[in-house]
Amino acid sequence: MFYRTLIIPLIGLSSVLLVKAIAARRRRNPRRLPLPPGPKGLPLLGNLLDLPQIVPWEGYDKLCKEYGDMIYLKALGQGILVLGSRRRVVDLLDNRAVNYSDRVVLPMIKMMDFDWTFVSMPYGMRWRQHRRAFHQYLNNNAVPKYHPIMNEETKLFLQKIRSNPDQLFTDLQFLFGTTIMRTAYGFDDIRQNESLIHNAEKLVLELAKALVPGRFLVNYLPILRYVPSWFPGAGFKKHFKELAQLNVKTRCPPFQEAKRDVEDGRKGNHPSISFSLIDRLPEAGDPNRADLEAIASGVCAVAYMAGAETTVSSAMALVYILASYLEVQTKAQAEIDKVIGSDRLPLVSDRQDLPYVHAIVKEVGRWYSVVPLGVAHANTEDDEYDGYFIPKGTLIFQNNWAITHDPNIFDRPFEFIPERYLKDGKIDPSAPDPEIAAFGHGRRICPGRHFSNDALFLMAASLLATYNITAPKDDEGNVVPLKLEQRNPSIR
Repeated sequence: MFYRTLIIPLIGLSSVLLVKAIAARRRRNPRRLPLPPGPKGLPLLGNLLDLPQIVPWEGYDKLCKEYGDMIYLKALGQGILVLGSRRRVVDLLDNRAVNYSDRVVLPMIKMMDFDWTFVSMPYGMRWRQHRRAFHQYLNNNAVPKYHPIMNEETKLFLQKIRSNPDQLFTDLQFLFGTTIMRTAYGFDDIRQNESLIHNAEKLVLELAKALVPGRFLVNYLPILRYVPSWFPGAGFKKHFKELAQLNVKTRCPPFQEAKRDVEDGRKGNHPSISFSLIDRLPEAGDPNRADLEAIASGVCAVAYMAGAETTVSSAMALVYILASYLEVQTKAQAEIDKVIGSDRLPLVSDRQDLPYVHAIVKEVGRWYSVVPLGVAHANTEDDEYDGYFIPKGTLIFQNNWAITHDPNIFDRPFEFIPERYLKDGKIDPSAPDPEIAAFGHGRRICPGRHFSNDALFLMAASLLATYNITAPKDDEGNVVPLKLEQRNPSIR
């Protein structure tokens, strides 16, 4: 009898809520435009089971070929829009950047203690403060003052691989790790901090894995954050807690050490981001001190954590390319011999006189996508685009891999062809540039791209000027076909 008494008001309440939901939906989408096309989902789960987990960029490209160059999926209520063409990316992330520069703060970001980085911050004043500080020290005009650090570390790298060529990839990791650490923190001797390089690498790799759509259910069911760690299937909590602890260990000690160096008058032999930021901090009693110090610490950590790993990945791809395409290597070395000679190593300032080497570095960025799906944007407001309705708060992925392998933009996209960027012996400014997808889009474009480009070019030119890179051989002396994995080519 009790249940019968309740059933009528419950039905009434449900009806009212349903009517309100329909009315709200119609107010947000008065023209009743459809969502962008995509596979039909299941009740409650939506498209959760359709989200590709193995090489997801290829999986999404396949879906785009079936449904169109812009597809919409829904996983447990969270809308996901995948932009599969250059046109869609430009239309939304560039031309409508005011609306499409936000981030959805996923639960795993907080659980991994990554909400301090402006890369994951929502679009707003706090994000602008962090990005402005970062850009001030790593814009195109500021980067040349760090070239002496790049030169010193590159020379040391060349010496190390001469004595132990089997450690090439380890040495590559430390080349860019030490270069960026010295730039960020001013440390001239960082051997005692080698663990920081390994920690940062692990953090960035784990973050990239966690951001793959559908990888962790907690991103779509935030209530799972409160499940006890001992509960079956809650192993992610322990995993994220360990990464959060590693995050603190990697982020805080180098900045505190830089503060002590400034206080003790030890500022290194070259300019650094941390020393400049610390010098500009107000006195300890100033009410703005804590916020400004947090910005300074975050800017330095972003420069180091993000820059080292992405540049190392490109460098490893470059070495494999040189070992696999001997004709490319030979042509580049001939250009270096003609322009530079054998009396000195190349410099970043030689780039315009080494167009073929420059083109190789460009082609590496296109051929090997370091961040294939980019970092997801989100829209702050509902939007109408090309006859479709895009609800606010949609996770928006740009398939950079698909764009840089689009035959309508790049001829023979799966082949490595540096010449595609050249005309009359110079870089062709009219040729499509891989940076259209390599460093992000709109107001979220990577502000560290100039540093990365310079460091990678210097490494490539210096390695080509000094060594020949060949593919490994088996016990019978036959060349082993190369795959893009950590297997050392030989250096001689």
